[in-house]
Amino acid sequence: MKYPIKVLRKDNCLKAFPKNTKEVSLIIKFCNKMKINVIQLGGETNRVRGTSEVPEKLNMLIDFKEMNKIEEIDIENMIITAQAGVKLNKIQNMSSKKGFIFPVNIAPSEKCTVGGNISTNVGGLQTLKYGNIEDHINGLEIVLSDGTILDFQSKLKKDNFGPKLWKIFCGSEGIFGTVTKANLKLLPKKEFKTTYLLEINNLSNVRKLFKNLRSEFYDDLTSFEIIFPIPSYFLFKKKSNYHLIIEFNSKHKINFIETIKKKMKFNKIRLLKSEKNINKSWIWSKREELVHNQVKYNFMQKFDISLPLDKWIYFVREVNNFIKINQIYTPYFFGHLGDGNLHCNFKIEPNTKKNIKLLSKFIYELTTKCKGSIAAEHGLGMLKNDLLLKYKSKNYYKFLKKLKKHLDPNLILGKNKLFKA
Repeated sequence: MKYPIKVLRKDNCLKAFPKNTKEVSLIIKFCNKMKINVIQLGGETNRVRGTSEVPEKLNMLIDFKEMNKIEEIDIENMIITAQAGVKLNKIQNMSSKKGFIFPVNIAPSEKCTVGGNISTNVGGLQTLKYGNIEDHINGLEIVLSDGTILDFQSKLKKDNFGPKLWKIFCGSEGIFGTVTKANLKLLPKKEFKTTYLLEINNLSNVRKLFKNLRSEFYDDLTSFEIIFPIPSYFLFKKKSNYHLIIEFNSKHKINFIETIKKKMKFNKIRLLKSEKNINKSWIWSKREELVHNQVKYNFMQKFDISLPLDKWIYFVREVNNFIKINQIYTPYFFGHLGDGNLHCNFKIEPNTKKNIKLLSKFIYELTTKCKGSIAAEHGLGMLKNDLLLKYKSKNYYKFLKKLKKHLDPNLILGKNKLFKA
């Protein structure tokens, strides 16, 4: 390669380490000319093979680890400007030091990067209150497939001088263009954080409690996590009901548990632990352990779906009926009930392609019937690149392919990601 950029080669992969946007542009321009498949690397925490190379092609992996600078924290406009390779926890820590929060929070925050977060439009543990990362972007810098740099950066709250074209790059997994820089919105920090671990007897009461708390504490309720009985058993080493992790962030000291007890009869809910203003939370560490236990106990067939709140009970009932008939499947469910995201994981014995196919068809069709999404927060990558054609409308699929062809005529950005080329 003729450009003075660090590039390594192994088998059918080149790997470049750009230091700035101009170098990213030069790399992609070269790849476009030579028809090399481009794969952007973030923290590689993805779960759908979003950064896997294509075996039959020469691939260029663009590693953003040297583009790791926070360029500015603008206190006046409450905007932080960061390069694509900045880790999420660095954004959070730097914001906190200035008296602000960046409210997007996912478990691997010390590994994942801003560019990857935007490309997959992450949600995470506080989506209930704050939404996905797309809700906290004020502008982006993008490199297109021919190397053109598009500067959509902005600090303005009101700007309708043309549509916000940068939004199409959020959640597109890098197939439309490459994120190199972001203006991210900050929020004032709230002083009091309270986290509860509760045990509750059934899903109907979980839904009732959530609606009550949402109604009374809408401005303070930031997380409402649910853990179903089977993962609860592995987590706490005893037979148990549903567990909830509920978190509030408030400007004032409020005893939320008293309201919770008033809203629910005492025999239906039990407080197991509470934490106030804890940085290293035991409760949230158990939530992270829950994820590791999937691997430990072999619940490895994963479905990342979202459902309307009124469909949760119906969905779970239909799943229970299905596994009564098909006892080779053992469920391991947990999720972010507050934003509708349910992680449906299963152990399959025997774990054959036929049994995986039967389960997948059932879950996808049931989710679609419930007007839900079969890819809530992890995206599609190369692992699930057949689903758009099967479960989205023909017009949606055609429009997506036309847009891809327009923005990337040589089809060099992420071959076989989102849909098969």
